[in-house]
Amino acid sequence: MSSSETKTRCDHLPRLADMNPQPAIDILLPAKERFTAQNAGAISGVVNDLVNASSSSGCFRIVGSAVSAPLGDHKFLGLQPRGRWFRGHNIGCAADYLAKIGAGTPPHLVEVHSRCHVAAYIKAKRPDLRVALYLHNDPRSMKGGRRVEERKSLLAQMSGITCVSDFIRSCFLDGLDVDDELAAKVGVARNGAFRWLKSQPEKEPLILIAGRMVPEKGILEAAQALATVLPKHPDWRLIIAGARKFETGQRSRYEDAIAATIATLGKQAEMTGFIPIDEVRKWQARSAIAVCPSLWDDPMPKAVLESLAAGCALVTTRRGGIPEVAEGRAYIVETPDVEHFITAFEQLMSDDDFRKSLQDRAWQDFPFTDIEMANSADHLRSLCLTRSHP
Repeated sequence: MSSSETKTRCDHLPRLADMNPQPAIDILLPAKERFTAQNAGAISGVVNDLVNASSSSGCFRIVGSAVSAPLGDHKFLGLQPRGRWFRGHNIGCAADYLAKIGAGTPPHLVEVHSRCHVAAYIKAKRPDLRVALYLHNDPRSMKGGRRVEERKSLLAQMSGITCVSDFIRSCFLDGLDVDDELAAKVGVARNGAFRWLKSQPEKEPLILIAGRMVPEKGILEAAQALATVLPKHPDWRLIIAGARKFETGQRSRYEDAIAATIATLGKQAEMTGFIPIDEVRKWQARSAIAVCPSLWDDPMPKAVLESLAAGCALVTTRRGGIPEVAEGRAYIVETPDVEHFITAFEQLMSDDDFRKSLQDRAWQDFPFTDIEMANSADHLRSLCLTRSHP
């Protein structure tokens, strides 16, 4: 069921904001996430946007590893992993969560983000709870979701399963061979982005690559291509923003390789390292071209959405869920390697009309807002709350 089909099916349901009494929904983050302004990872960022953009924001409590200053002004419950030496951090935090809600009034829904085995653990320990799974990545690569039998069990036990793209939904259902009623429990709330700009920005001859500095993101290959192309275009500059993790730290060998690649460009290229999202947005607003050169099946990267939201001419790849938002709005590189990236950059930097046409399309046709994402997710939560208790 695509996101449009999900919306059609859910339009007859009450909105969370209209439910009386208001449901209490706990959103459980992966243990590695740090829900802070400085170190929020990708999932924390999506969850923050989901709650901020929801018309039912008062329903939610965010639950995750204890931090001293949680992001925003959300209700937050900090966890310490219990028995992590034998349970591991994720199950240890889940055990602490169950201990903290104890015998008191339980939430109406526990929404577990991106941890199949945690969702199954909570449901096994507390079968009275409604538990939903919110998938940000391919479950076939996750503990508790790799095997068809595990995903069939999750489908039977969960009140619902939400996926960040149609691609991730297809990954979950791969090989399951279930009927339409069961398959309907797996819905899509496609990732969205907050459009912080009120009008289409004036662009500068800047190329921005923003994201995690890991091999599957393809940043080295894009840098190698730009090291060839940029000397022919002396008015242009390259900005590479990000780090291996969502925090400031020592450079990895991969980051060193990127730095060595662009060193010959001198003042035409800069690596900023990790910078807060507000600084990234400033670069996105200024940059004529943004690059999201994923080599892997990226589920639905925020960098793609934010680049389009900022009206950039986007260079990206046909991988994972990316074409669901980039098709017709970006230059999609079919074969993500250095030579094909060179072709893309040469065309975008040399052809002003083509580059401007992509910028205009990105700005004028942007339905992938954070509000649309939150509305879709809230519809699916309504389904979880009104569906027969599994």
